Amino acid sequence: MITILLPAYNEEEVIEKSIDKIFSALKLKEDYEILVINDGSTDRTEEIIKKLTKKYKNLRYISHEKNKGLGGAIKTGIKEANGRIIIELDADMTQPIDHVAQMVNKIDEGNDICIASRYIRGGGMKNVPLWRVLLSKLANKAFSIIYFTKITDLTSGYRAYKSSFVKKLDLSQNDFSIQLEISVKMTKNKAKISEIPLVLTNRSIGSSKFNFIKAMPKYIPVMIKLFFIRWS
Repeated sequence: MITILLPAYNEEEVIEKSIDKIFSALKLKEDYEILVINDGSTDRTEEIIKKLTKKYKNLRYISHEKNKGLGGAIKTGIKEANGRIIIELDADMTQPIDHVAQMVNKIDEGNDICIASRYIRGGGMKNVPLWRVLLSKLANKAFSIIYFTKITDLTSGYRAYKSSFVKKLDLSQNDFSIQLEISVKMTKNKAKISEIPLVLTNRSIGSSKFNFIKAMPKYIPVMIKLFFIRWS
């Protein structure tokens, strides 16, 4: 079984479209489940997901009473996933569903993690402000040097994990830095890593939960902590 992990926080505008799109577009040779982590949403997100569980038998969800952040949602999802492979996917419809089968194949080829990267040949970003593109590209280049890893996109939110490998990681971050933490700890634990190109499209429905200005001060202590973990 494959688990499609979908963290969601206040996504009433897009969650039904996103889930319908996954079920209509996903083509896999084995059974799969969609596991939505409703991260303390205060809008109609949970109500909509609950309604959809009657339509899709292999859709299930877990709700946090309070918002725990993206990292908290991902940690819950990894713990509760039933699949031998976990595909982490954003709920905002910015990532193409047709990459899932390719990512599953990469794990079946012996990789422990497959990341859909914006920064390898064939990857990129569409309709994203230039300043965000440049800052993200620069940050990821710096991360790959600091942590001495071949991963080009350490902060990508579209990735596949061998479940037995990622479940063993001791994860602590509760915000967007969870992606960097997993990338570094995968590298530290000598994971077999693969990347495929991703063209990310800026979301057209709803608003992003990531605030670059607020996030950066929080990233600095995390980066330092992960540096010592990587080289300990």
